[in-house]
Amino acid sequence: MRTEYDVPEDAWYAVDGGVPPAVAIEAGQCDLLLISYLGIDFRNRGERVYRLLDSKLVFHGDLPRTGQTLRYDISINRFVRQGDTTLFFFSYLCYADGELILELKDACAGFFSEAELATPLGVVVTEKERQRRAALTKTWFKPLAYTDKNHLTAADLELLADGRPGDVFGPHHAQDPGLNPALRLPDARLRMVDEILIDRTGGPRGIGAITAYKRLEPDAWYFECHFPDDPVLAGSMVAEGAVQTLQAYLLHQGMHLVLPDARFQTIIGLETEVQVRGQITPAHSEIRYEIEVMELTLLPRPSVIADILVYLGDKPVIRMRNFGIQIREKEGTPYRPPLGGVPEFLGRRNRSGEPAMINELHLAHAAKGDLGTAMGPEFDVYRDSRAPYIPNGDFQFVDRIMRLDGTRGDLKPGSEMVTEYDSPADAWYYAENSHPHMPNCVYMETSLQAAILLGYYLGATLKQPETEYSIRNLDGRATLVKDVDLRGKTIRHHSTLLMTSAVSGAVLQNFRYELSADGEVFYTGESLFGYFSEAALANQVGLDNGTYVAPWIEQAAPDDVRRIELPAEAPQFSGELRLPGGHFHLVDHVDLVEDGGRHGKGYLHGFRSIRPDEWYFDCHFHRDPVMPGSLGVEAILQALRLYVLERGLAEGIERPRFALATNVPMSWKYRGQILRHDGELRFDVHVKEVRRDGERLVVIADADLWKPGLRIYELTDVAIEVRPDDTRDQA
Repeated sequence: MRTEYDVPEDAWYAVDGGVPPAVAIEAGQCDLLLISYLGIDFRNRGERVYRLLDSKLVFHGDLPRTGQTLRYDISINRFVRQGDTTLFFFSYLCYADGELILELKDACAGFFSEAELATPLGVVVTEKERQRRAALTKTWFKPLAYTDKNHLTAADLELLADGRPGDVFGPHHAQDPGLNPALRLPDARLRMVDEILIDRTGGPRGIGAITAYKRLEPDAWYFECHFPDDPVLAGSMVAEGAVQTLQAYLLHQGMHLVLPDARFQTIIGLETEVQVRGQITPAHSEIRYEIEVMELTLLPRPSVIADILVYLGDKPVIRMRNFGIQIREKEGTPYRPPLGGVPEFLGRRNRSGEPAMINELHLAHAAKGDLGTAMGPEFDVYRDSRAPYIPNGDFQFVDRIMRLDGTRGDLKPGSEMVTEYDSPADAWYYAENSHPHMPNCVYMETSLQAAILLGYYLGATLKQPETEYSIRNLDGRATLVKDVDLRGKTIRHHSTLLMTSAVSGAVLQNFRYELSADGEVFYTGESLFGYFSEAALANQVGLDNGTYVAPWIEQAAPDDVRRIELPAEAPQFSGELRLPGGHFHLVDHVDLVEDGGRHGKGYLHGFRSIRPDEWYFDCHFHRDPVMPGSLGVEAILQALRLYVLERGLAEGIERPRFALATNVPMSWKYRGQILRHDGELRFDVHVKEVRRDGERLVVIADADLWKPGLRIYELTDVAIEVRPDDTRDQA
C-alpha cells in the first residue's frame, strides 16, 4: 500500500519549519491501515488490539519540512499465527517530495487480548548483553562550554524551547541574537520530557548518563488520539521524549556553538533498534528514561548516540539501541572557511566574547576528518588521499583559531596566528600526573600543534598536492617562564612563522611561539618542523648517520647498577612525592648508577616495551601513527623524578611536589620516530647539575633516546624541580 501525508505549512508541531522525528515516524501509520484493509478485524472480532513489538529505523535523509508531502510505501512481508494471536512483519520506505528519507525494516506487530497485555514481561536484559556492556571501554569528551546546571526542570525546558540555552546553562552557552533559531525544543504540546538529570561523566563509556521523566496526564491528547477506545501512548511519542532529552544534552555540552544556523537532525545511516515489551496507558502516571551515552563526537557534525531503557516503575518496557541525534547546518549555510581560509563569523565566541575565526568543529576535522571542512576548499584536494593531520582525541591540545595575520599561499616570514586551548580542570593529564599541574608533554604539544596549524593553514603542502606528506618535529627550544596552575583556564598561543624552505621531498618551517593565560606569558619557544614524503621518511638515519652508538651503560659496563622496576601501577614511595601513572606509564624499568654518566653525577638507563596498540598511536597522527616525541621526553622526566626519589634529594622540603623546572631552557633534536612495531625504546639520562636553593630543588640532565639500532632523540638541559606545594595554601 502507498499512502501520503501533506505536512501543513503551519503545522503545530514544527520547529522553525522542521518536522520532529515522531511525526515522520508516526505518519507511517499505513501498516495498521493495510492489515485492516486486508481484513484482520474479521479474525480478531474486536477482541484484540494492535501493538508494535520490534522495529529498526534508518534515516537516509534530513527530517521533513513543512509543506512537503510524505509518501510511505508499506509492505507486509509475512504472517505468523499462534493460536488466536496474529503477528505480522512489515517494512516501509518514506519519501519526502520524492526523496528517500526514512526506512523502517524488520518490524513486527501483533494483535493481543486484554489478558495478554495485562502481564507483560518487560524488556529482558540477557547475560550476553550484560557482558557486552561490561566490556565497553571508558572514553572522555571535553564539553565546548562547561556548566554546573545538571538538573533541568520544566521551566528550564521551556527556556530551551524558547531558544535560550544561555539562560539555562550559563553565558558561555549563549550565542549572538538571531543565531540558530531552530536549535530549540518543541513547544509544550509536543513536550515529552518534564525533568532531566545529567551526569556528564557517567555511564559505561564515561561520557554521559541521563535520567529523564515524563509525567503523564490520563486525559492528555496523546492518549485520546491513540487509539479510539484503546488509549495507549504511541511508541513514536516515547521516542520523541528521548529525542528531546538528547537535544538538551547536546546543548548542555555546548555543541550548538560551532555553527551559526543549524537544525537538530537524525544521523543518516544509523540503524536504531526498538523493542517494546509493555504498554503505557492512562493508568500510568510517569515514565522514566535511563539513557547511557555511547558516543559523543564533533565528527562529522556534533552528534550523540545512546542506548535507552524506558521504565514503568522498576520494569523496563521499551529499549532503544543506537539512538542518535545530530546538529547539522541548514542547506546553504556557511559552515567552513571559504577560499583563502578566513570566513565570516561562524557562530563561536571564546570565554571572553571574542569571535573565533575557526572553531572546535573545524579542528576536529583537522585532527581526524575532512580537511576541506577544516581549512577551506583548497584542501579538498586531499579528500581521497592521505595528508597531515594535527593530533586527535586525548592528544589534541588546540581548540580554536582566533586570528590569522597572513595570506594563504604566502609562506614568507612574518605571518602570525593566535589560537586557543581550553584546559579542563578534569583533564586526564592532571589526574594522572605526579602533581595536578600541567605536564611537560602538554606544554610542548599545545605550543607545537598551534605552530603546525599556522604553517599548514597557510598552505605549506598545497603546491605539491600529489605528494603524501607526513609532518614531523625536528628541533626545538622552550622555556617554562612561570609555573601557572592552568586547570580550567584558556591557554592562548601566539605563533610566528620565521622561515619556510622547500628541499627535495620535504618542506621545512621554523616558528617562534609564546603561551599565555589571563594575559600573562608563561611559556616560550622556537621549533623547526618538516613535511616529509614517504621516501624521505624511509631514509632516516638517526642522529649518527645510520651507525649504532651504544648507550653509556654498554660502553662503560659499570659494576654498581641497580635495576628499578616500574610496573603499570606506579610504585608508591614514602612521603608525598609520587610518579605519574595511567597514560604516563612510559617506562618499564630503569637501571640506576648513582655516580655514573658522562658527568659523574648520576646516570639512568630506561627501557619501555612498545605495543602496537599503545594509546598514543591512534591519537598521533590519524593515518600516520607515530609515538609523540613529547612522550619520549616525558619518559625521561619520569626517570629524573625516580632519581630524586631514590636518592632522597627532596628530604626537608615541606609538602614537596614535582614540577617542570622554570627558567631552564630545554632544547631537543629529533631524527627518527618510534612506530607501532618497533618493539621497544631505550634512553640514557646523564645528570649534570643538582642544586638546592632553600626549599627549591633543581635537577638538570642531558639525555638520548634510541629505537632499535638508532639513536633518534637528543635532549639538552631537560630539568625538573621539587618545590613546596602552595596550591593548598591558595585553596
